Amino acid sequence: KDGKPKEPKFVYLLYMAIGDHQKASKTAVIIATQEQKIGGYRTAHDLLFETLNELRNNKIAVPNELMRTLTLLHSYIIVRKLVERKKHKDAARMLIRVCKNISKFPAHTVPILTSCVIECARGGLKKSAYEHAVKLMQPEYRPKILQKVRKSIEKMVRRPPTKEEEEEVSPCPFCHFKVPNSLLTCPQCKNDIPFCLITGRHMVPGDFSLCPSCNTTALHSEMSQLAEAGQPCYMCKKVIKKDALKKLSYEEVKAILLKSRTSDDEKKEGKAE
Repeated sequence: KDGKPKEPKFVYLLYMAIGDHQKASKTAVIIATQEQKIGGYRTAHDLLFETLNELRNNKIAVPNELMRTLTLLHSYIIVRKLVERKKHKDAARMLIRVCKNISKFPAHTVPILTSCVIECARGGLKKSAYEHAVKLMQPEYRPKILQKVRKSIEKMVRRPPTKEEEEEVSPCPFCHFKVPNSLLTCPQCKNDIPFCLITGRHMVPGDFSLCPSCNTTALHSEMSQLAEAGQPCYMCKKVIKKDALKKLSYEEVKAILLKSRTSDDEKKEGKAE
């Protein structure tokens, strides 16, 4: 009313307070994008997750822009967890996804590209490791590479591999077309596929589960392993109670897919990687 521009955070809190969740979600994406640019990945992630929960609690459709932004941030955040569990191939796939959107991570471009090269090499994805190593050799990045890994990366660039190990595929839960595990948009039906909060892979029919605390999708086989190890949910950080876990029925999965189906307009706007 006073004609002065307001901080997005205050605008967000105002919209949440008055119950205008649609405008709050748009503002949350703006704030998250700002945080992401300066390296505040966890802050951005938690804000989007909070907004997602508010929308769900009020039975409001989650905008694809918010979901895609959260998915990308989550893909980066779970890399360390995957590495700790020695799931290097999954970690590599998440870093490849992030590197396709590297302009959205300007504060840590070189460290992320470096991590991608290392995890791709560990996961046996030699061609992807080479491609990202070549990118690191560009003049604007090369001087910023850590000395302890520079020689290894330079050596890798001098020996290009001839082929890449093909990614495993699994059925799209919407149309059952075989989709690479890390691809989150089905090339056949064009729907954005719900992702597993633990691995970052797309969900598959017959292995659907939800975190008992935050109701985020996860592969039941992976969630069971996490619960068995006593680790918290990677999304909400709450302890996973094994006796509260269950594999979803066909009808329950169908209801989730119905809510997350991508509209025709959104299919034209762009896809999650």
